[in-house]
Amino acid sequence: ERIPPLGDIHYVALRPIVEGFEAAPALIIVLFVLFSLGPRFTNQSREVRFNAQQAILIDVALIFPSLLGSAVAEADANLPRSILEPSSNFVWYFYVSLVIYCVTSNLRGKKPDQIPFISNIAEYAIGPF
Repeated sequence: ERIPPLGDIHYVALRPIVEGFEAAPALIIVLFVLFSLGPRFTNQSREVRFNAQQAILIDVALIFPSLLGSAVAEADANLPRSILEPSSNFVWYFYVSLVIYCVTSNLRGKKPDQIPFISNIAEYAIGPF
């Protein structure tokens, strides 16, 4: 931990949630399916369904850097910190920029449909109606 106060806040605020998910691993899958299928079967507007689907796809897209990182760790490649830390920071900055883009677009009344690949897949997934 490079910033101890953040570790303390994480331990106090998020630890009960993490322990709950670790106690019932199937709960994560149930919540994911509920959040992904919920907007489809309710009378939500098209914009809400698009935003929900896009949020799910962004979450799924975050799996790929994690898989790559675990593959590097499995290969026992001792990459220097000068490579690992900027890579991790890039993923975090990219994710934050996507969230900021989506929130500001929605606040301005525009549909956040300019994210390459993800917006097109979200549009296709919600269907024409």
